[in-house]
Amino acid sequence: MKRLTYILIVAMALLATTLHTSAQELKLGVGFTTLFDNKEYAEMDFDESGTIFSARLAPKIGIGWEEHNELMFGVDMVQDFGHAAKFLSDVNVQLYYGYRSERLKLFAGIFPRDEMRGLSSLLFFDRGYRYYYNRIGGVLARYEDPNWGDSYVEFAFDYTGMRDFDTREAFMIMSSGKMPINWFYMGYDLLVGHYARDNNPDTIEGVVDNLFVTPYIGYDFSGGGFDFDIRLTYIQSLQRDRYFENTWRAPLGGEVSLAISRWGVTLENRLYLGEPLLSHYDRYGKQLYNGLTQYATRNGIYNSLTASYAQSFFHDTVRVSAGITAEYDGIGWGTRQWLELCVDLNYDIALSRKQQYIE
Repeated sequence: MKRLTYILIVAMALLATTLHTSAQELKLGVGFTTLFDNKEYAEMDFDESGTIFSARLAPKIGIGWEEHNELMFGVDMVQDFGHAAKFLSDVNVQLYYGYRSERLKLFAGIFPRDEMRGLSSLLFFDRGYRYYYNRIGGVLARYEDPNWGDSYVEFAFDYTGMRDFDTREAFMIMSSGKMPINWFYMGYDLLVGHYARDNNPDTIEGVVDNLFVTPYIGYDFSGGGFDFDIRLTYIQSLQRDRYFENTWRAPLGGEVSLAISRWGVTLENRLYLGEPLLSHYDRYGKQLYNGLTQYATRNGIYNSLTASYAQSFFHDTVRVSAGITAEYDGIGWGTRQWLELCVDLNYDIALSRKQQYIE
């Protein structure tokens, strides 16, 4: 409670300071998410069975000025259902500057991960990671060209660990881009990660550099009332553990996905064939890799078949998604079921600033 009180005091001070300068709009918003994510992986080689059932409330307040600028402060409050904590499982802040125009988006500070368009593949970030680590601490820049449909290019830097006695220094450099060409499209995703040692002499001193780049080409078309999306992705990794090996590993593979959609219902199959992509998973596990651990498959295959439903209601203020996935990692089969409900409300209130004249 003391932590939450301190956060609110800082928010009010920030608001008062900004109002004194050049306020034009008071920006208010609140986001709510509840997630049920159940994994049944008993027969699979990687990852464990488990359930996430949790809710998050994220109110925010800020000032917008000169049409494109905003300065925002928010609080992320998470409660895991059944958690022993008496009041909230976790509380974090969002504090950021944003610039939004038709072509250019800029963010600096601690801002929502949803502001990033790229790296949507579960290879990079699993559903559970996106839920609990829904913030980026750093910067993001994106250029979008409305004359080229859905084309964009994006760059982001996320500093996730400040080195101290118990925390390893960690950061991620991310970039992505996409360009449509009639029914075809092509693009890429890039993640460069750094995972260093902490100051605790009793822990492993490994320093890991890891890079994933995934250029892709796809074909998106409609026919017979259905939407079809076929995508081919080349996955190249470059990884090094400086302490234990100090040699580079370069596992690679390819993925083909086919999705058929109608009325918000999607049937998708993804097939990965190639080498184990998570070279140091046995040593560092999920401390290093934030995506699906099934990409560490030792048998050169990972397949998932997903039936899902996603729809927005009430002028896109309420979003619902649900689905079930059957997965095979070369060892055995597993299933995953999820249900997610999101509410996003935003209001802009025009403000008038009193003018002072000196005679």
